Amino acid sequence: MAKSHFYLVGPGAVGKVLARRLARAGWVCAGVCGRGSTAGRRLAKELGAPYVSSFGDIQFRIGTMLLAVGTGQVAKVAAELAVLDLPWERISVLHHSGTLDASPLLPLAKRGARVGACHPFMTFPRFAGTVRGGSKEDLYDPRFPIFFGIDGDRAGLVAARKVAKACGGNSLVVKGGDRVAYHAAAVLACTLLGANVAMAIDVLRKVGISEKAAHEAVLAIAQETLRNFSEYGIDRSWTGPAVRGDTATVAAHTKAIRKLAPDAALVYQVLSDWVMQHKR
Repeated sequence: MAKSHFYLVGPGAVGKVLARRLARAGWVCAGVCGRGSTAGRRLAKELGAPYVSSFGDIQFRIGTMLLAVGTGQVAKVAAELAVLDLPWERISVLHHSGTLDASPLLPLAKRGARVGACHPFMTFPRFAGTVRGGSKEDLYDPRFPIFFGIDGDRAGLVAARKVAKACGGNSLVVKGGDRVAYHAAAVLACTLLGANVAMAIDVLRKVGISEKAAHEAVLAIAQETLRNFSEYGIDRSWTGPAVRGDTATVAAHTKAIRKLAPDAALVYQVLSDWVMQHKR
């Protein structure tokens, strides 16, 4: 059985995870194109692939090209790639933006490429400073199965499903105009979940608890809550005054938090109202 080949454009946090998962699945990396970073060169060496820092030096004959670049760069990169003399009719091109459909890849589709979107519904930390080769940060890989929000033409969807499966993930078809809301759901589950945790730590610090103790206490309850959600379901795991419909306690909480962190009080009230309206 012929091995699948891929080419990575953009060896950042997302690109590294996808490339390594594909390589573990038996795919062959035909090359890595980046901005000349040490991390990008290190990844290419790890995968046994050539590294280039210019689109004009890309050599790729058949397989799947992964555009792991920022959302604002997808259209620009696609347009620049489309001028290359590559056998596009034998290449699938996938970008990994959560908000974009396949339309920014139209210049490549016109050249004959199969195009699609293949966004990993997962968190990818942005580590500060220089990431050392072989460190936990360098080797970061999500612990849980990844879901991919995919879109594209018929052949592009086939290519996206193939990548998702090789990465050990599942595919969720999310078309055009729905992709912004889909991506917002990811933010609710990730960034804004983190905001709630950060606000809880801040409130504890402002009532005199040390930052270290506040951090440990809040993460402990948050982690246990997520485990309960996973094991017992959200409806059975919710606790607290909003779940009980205890409006008096919710009002008292909101008032107390408002004195310490007015913005957090607004969030607390809105989320409590949501819980009271949607609890079963």
